[in-house]
Amino acid sequence: MKRFGLVGLAALVFLCLPDVRGWLESRMSLHMAVELPLLFIAGWLIASAATLPGTRFEKFDDGGLFAATWASCVLAFWMVPAALDLAVLEPGTALMKYGTWALAGCMVGMAQPRITPVLAAFFLGNAGWMTATAGLLYLDAERQLCVNYLVDDQQATGYALVAWGVALGGLSLAVLRPLLIQPRAHTDEGVRP
Repeated sequence: MKRFGLVGLAALVFLCLPDVRGWLESRMSLHMAVELPLLFIAGWLIASAATLPGTRFEKFDDGGLFAATWASCVLAFWMVPAALDLAVLEPGTALMKYGTWALAGCMVGMAQPRITPVLAAFFLGNAGWMTATAGLLYLDAERQLCVNYLVDDQQATGYALVAWGVALGGLSLAVLRPLLIQPRAHTDEGVRP
């Protein structure tokens, strides 16, 4: 498990390298559909080395509700075009972006054992809905929404976000599937050959 934490830390450091960051933030589609999920995943992997039973976080975040809410708020904030622009232009905002996404992944990773399937499905479905809606808004926008990105890239980002939204919605259903499919009781009563 600690090996995954080191992989997450290495991934986070790699994503912070100026050349890597410059490439990922050169296109809106890479920025939103690749960099942001990778930051979350890096945090998630770091959590595998940080998960300790009985920690204060575990007592505070009963059932994983706080972690899931934090992740939803982070997702909603970074769907705003002005936030992306500031992350490209302002080093402090870029640092905040890296910190909030990695922290969201770490918190959700640490809370995962406590998150019930219903709560997970709710937040995954909500994340899918928000992501797909943002993608549709980007597709529908006739004008450039971000100062740093062109309309053509905005369109590609819209398609990528809709795809992410569908994937998150599918994951939400997959989490609920065991609860929806109840095993049938096998009885021989009333059955005649």
